[in-house]
Amino acid sequence: MAQPSLTKRSSFSVLTQSSGGVRTSGPGSGPAIASSSNTLLGPALGANSSGSATMLHSSTSRRSAYFESHWPLYAVDWSKSVYQRGLGRIAVATCTEDSSNRIQIMQAVPVSEQQQSGQQVPSLELHKVAEAGHSYPCTRLLWDPLSRSMISGGVERLATAGDFLRIWEYNPETMSLRQRSLLANKTKSDYTAPLTSLDWNSTDNSLVITSSIDTTCTIWDLNTSIAKTQLIAHDKEVFDARFTAGNVDVFASVGADGSVRVFDLRSLEHSTIIYEPVSPPPLLRISTNSRDPNLLATFSVDSNVVHVLDIRSPGSAVVELDAHVANVNAVEWAPQQRNVLATAADDCQVLVWDVSANRSDIGLAYTENAEVNNITWNGTGDWIGAVAGRGVQAVRLQ
Repeated sequence: MAQPSLTKRSSFSVLTQSSGGVRTSGPGSGPAIASSSNTLLGPALGANSSGSATMLHSSTSRRSAYFESHWPLYAVDWSKSVYQRGLGRIAVATCTEDSSNRIQIMQAVPVSEQQQSGQQVPSLELHKVAEAGHSYPCTRLLWDPLSRSMISGGVERLATAGDFLRIWEYNPETMSLRQRSLLANKTKSDYTAPLTSLDWNSTDNSLVITSSIDTTCTIWDLNTSIAKTQLIAHDKEVFDARFTAGNVDVFASVGADGSVRVFDLRSLEHSTIIYEPVSPPPLLRISTNSRDPNLLATFSVDSNVVHVLDIRSPGSAVVELDAHVANVNAVEWAPQQRNVLATAADDCQVLVWDVSANRSDIGLAYTENAEVNNITWNGTGDWIGAVAGRGVQAVRLQ
């Protein structure tokens, strides 16, 4: 098979309206995103002189840095813990209509591979180390962001959203995965509404937020295994909710009503609607920036456009990214770089963007052989995991 690669995208190499890749907002719609020393092609992403990034294969018949399941995959997360051996672990979840879904965990092991030129280059191998049943398909799964795994054989926690909020424990010594708790999202009736997403607080890992089709968002206290707060967040189904960076009280959510809302748990009498265009389509996902609590990114159903928002400038997008030529499926900010985010779409591409105000060289692209349904960054931001079909491919930025 052909070797996929992350290559420079000349079609959106300039941050202007005429570039065809980025539309900046007009003068009256809020400030542009300030530039930062953390740039896309800087040392943190290991750029070479041409600004390219590649995903490596050991041969044309076997993919390296690749894991293939027996079932279609959707949910994925790369552990951000710095206490793990090697490059950490990737968790994926299958997505089938029956009740035999699975969670699978791979250990990423660094290796060196030889290119055709004879040069040894760093890569990795993905080895499955654990698996467990999960009857309902996962809408999202996340590793505990503050886990201290690999210290004295300590376990690492994993959360999944679906029919319930489930908390799992992975033991790296025994390579076993077991469910620790199951939390039901119930309101006034005995009906348990399915969960559409979750987010783990990166400051206080006893807090997890879930979103649901019953229009609510729920803050869970994992120390007590009870709902700390539950509120009606939107007029229709809530499709995603994320905490803002460095905060245990503020979160943003999106849903079928097409609005982006920001809530402060210290003042639940009202929410701030920061984005709600006329006759809006449903917004499917939202990503909060881990380096800047004011920056968000979202996209709507059946759209190729990603909207970058600034909480301080409600009403319109600061930047709109429209280089995809098919519907967007995922957006995630880089964990270590304020201005960098990745997007994935039905055009089989993963695009990496720099949304600084004054950058002119912004794009990297990776092409799969199927629609890319989900993406995740590793903890240092130099690898991306891309889910397409039954496989997850790790792609190295260099």
